[in-house]
Amino acid sequence: MLLNTLSFVQTAQSLNISRTTLRHWLGETRTLPKDAFSIMCDSNPKLKVYRRHILSELPENWGQIKGGKNKASLTQDLNKVLIRVRAMKEEKRKSSALVSKRKIRPINSILAEIHNEGADPLIVLAMGLITDGSLTISGNSYRICYYTKDQVLRRLSKALLYNLSLFVPSEAKTKKKVYAIRVTDADLAKKLLALSPSYKTSPYHGQTKASYLAEPQPSIKFLGGCNQKTLQWGIRFAFSADGSISISKNNVIELNLSCYNPTLCHEWLKVLKKFEISGHIGNDRTGWAGVKGIRIYDANSIRNFAKIGGFINGVRISGKSKRYKGLAKNKLLNQAIRARSSAWSAAFD
Repeated sequence: MLLNTLSFVQTAQSLNISRTTLRHWLGETRTLPKDAFSIMCDSNPKLKVYRRHILSELPENWGQIKGGKNKASLTQDLNKVLIRVRAMKEEKRKSSALVSKRKIRPINSILAEIHNEGADPLIVLAMGLITDGSLTISGNSYRICYYTKDQVLRRLSKALLYNLSLFVPSEAKTKKKVYAIRVTDADLAKKLLALSPSYKTSPYHGQTKASYLAEPQPSIKFLGGCNQKTLQWGIRFAFSADGSISISKNNVIELNLSCYNPTLCHEWLKVLKKFEISGHIGNDRTGWAGVKGIRIYDANSIRNFAKIGGFINGVRISGKSKRYKGLAKNKLLNQAIRARSSAWSAAFD
């Protein structure tokens, strides 16, 4: 027999197989390819009976390499094979996700409120991503991510992604103590992209203004077809994430929404006007586009913002404000309205 007359390497070469395949066969962890088996049987007439037995007992596909590598190497259209393999892997990932989701059932009172009021959670999520999130595409991979330091928004965004995605969202905390809640889900991403062609609101570091503006731009025009409750929740989420309220020492109240994209700023003014909230676009000479968001000083507009619910309950002012850090945004909003009302009363007394 071959192994009696040839070295290990020579045997592998004579059978047209790799040394690894031969080693696995000798260790009885893998069968030989049919061609190698035929060469071995031809080298020794005594194996003819054994050969007939093997060919009659084993299935036709015996000896094939797991994963279909032989078939893939012989096929004329390798891409079709790879597409099928990717589809099978995705189905397996979805099945695994369903099992995981049965074990984890997050309860969020704010999401329950959104559902009870008939608001669309997909629109609410889109508004969160427009302000403090991202949707990135890399080949066939679509990653949705929301960033926040606030615990209320952290839990809400996680519940929204869990509710809308087939997969369980993951969570990571950066060195700057920012929570990144993310999920990789092509189906959900495509629904979000049907609302806005992009969720990238500014050029990335080093990108030119012209290069960025040549890309698909984010938009909130999709709010035009929403019911009132969905509109309200969308506004509240956006202001809770990127909005602020302040009272100056002279009792001047300012309600702001940070936004450095000029197209979005103009669209925001139109959306807010539906609830009789009037403002103007703030200028920023240092910004890439010369704007820094919506500025609202009108007392009636601030009241109307409070009437739709104001900020999402429990969301707190970040550490950017030394004066109000840690205070609930809605608490300061109500204080501001009362302060303005008291000032008016004093003026007419």
